[in-house]
Amino acid sequence: MDADASTERAQYSNENGPAARGGRERWRMIMTASVGNFAEWYDWGVYGVVATLIAQQFFPAGNSALALVGAYAIFAIAYLTRPFGTVVFGHIADSLGRPKALTFTIILTCTSTAMIGFIPTYASIGAAAPLLLVLCRLIQSLGTGGEHATAIAFVYEHGASGKKAKAVGMLSALTLAGLLSGTLLATGLSAILPDGAWTSWGWRVLFWLSLPMGLIGLYVRRNARDGEEFRQVKNHQRRKAALRSSPVLEAIRTSWRKILVFVAFLGTWSIVSAIVTSYLATFLKQNHALSQAQAYGANTTASASAVVFVLLFAPVVDRVGLSRATVIASIFVAAAIVPGFLLAGTNLGGAYLGALLLGMAKGVLAVPSLLAVSQIFPARFRVSAGGLSYNLAASALGGTAPLVAVALNEIFGSSLGFSCYIVAAALVTLVIALTVGRRWMTESAEHPGSLAR
Repeated sequence: MDADASTERAQYSNENGPAARGGRERWRMIMTASVGNFAEWYDWGVYGVVATLIAQQFFPAGNSALALVGAYAIFAIAYLTRPFGTVVFGHIADSLGRPKALTFTIILTCTSTAMIGFIPTYASIGAAAPLLLVLCRLIQSLGTGGEHATAIAFVYEHGASGKKAKAVGMLSALTLAGLLSGTLLATGLSAILPDGAWTSWGWRVLFWLSLPMGLIGLYVRRNARDGEEFRQVKNHQRRKAALRSSPVLEAIRTSWRKILVFVAFLGTWSIVSAIVTSYLATFLKQNHALSQAQAYGANTTASASAVVFVLLFAPVVDRVGLSRATVIASIFVAAAIVPGFLLAGTNLGGAYLGALLLGMAKGVLAVPSLLAVSQIFPARFRVSAGGLSYNLAASALGGTAPLVAVALNEIFGSSLGFSCYIVAAALVTLVIALTVGRRWMTESAEHPGSLAR
């Protein structure tokens, strides 16, 4: 570790760290960070739920399989701007403060999400329809690239010592609740509206709802303030007259090896998150044993299961530490994914049981994965470094995951191909957690509020 890092660790020793805050203020801070993530995951979830309709509306008729590939190709392309979002908003968050970055990201995220609902169909404007969809997704992804890492750091720095995982877990649960809300609304609207209305315009309502979500988010975040740890970092740097002009460049210069390793480390989360969020609904709707309502219901079960198991596993992470929790989560994912998808492709009962198992895997993996985004990097460039790791993994592996799933499903004629792909990723995360990741997670114990044992 470099001399600056040693100075920082000394500066923020436990006795001088942030005081434990009351439950009410901590909840307010978590809610402040969560509203943007709620909207972000609401959008990703809605896109997956209505992917088949997007394929029908924005691509030429005649080849439904090719249109679905096109819809998921746009999903993958959108991830390309996530690392750029980290560079832009990570700089703002690490230089000017987390709340400023969170204000900008929620405006970008919610506005671009809502605009998808206004795009005319392919039948109306031809190739301009998918091009406009790509543009909206790229802008939305730019905001997402800065939103999630900033929100995690914000919650982490406001969390009480010894309860950081619980704080991040609450953020994760409320974030996943955005996904759950999207699936619930899709289920309700598709059941209430006539088939013609739902497929022609009803699905657009799901995207339009991002506008009021954004306004609520801006209102909630108006009085947000940085956590004590980050404020002390800025005060320390000002006293030294050494405020870095580019936290992103410093992160790359001092921690590039760690960033690259944690891109691979976060690969499992990126894949599982994208598959359960944006591909599971399509997979379930291709199961001829299920009606559309039953497929949406099973998908909702997966989302609800993820929220519940995030909350259940977060206190465990606080007790056993980040490294051990990652080992547990990786093993569980490797064991659960294959039977989860096999069950989801059978009858009604199997579909619900498989969805429940897949949601459990996502929920258990969420807390250690997202906690690592903040815990393993120092506060002075936490958002920049953590965001790069998170969003490079999301771009390379998460964005392509539904597309890979569709392709492997076509090649193998079953879910075994992409299920084994996820298992392989889980084993990579497990190996990293047991080797170099274990050392880096243990080193983070020298930072305030660390969970590593």
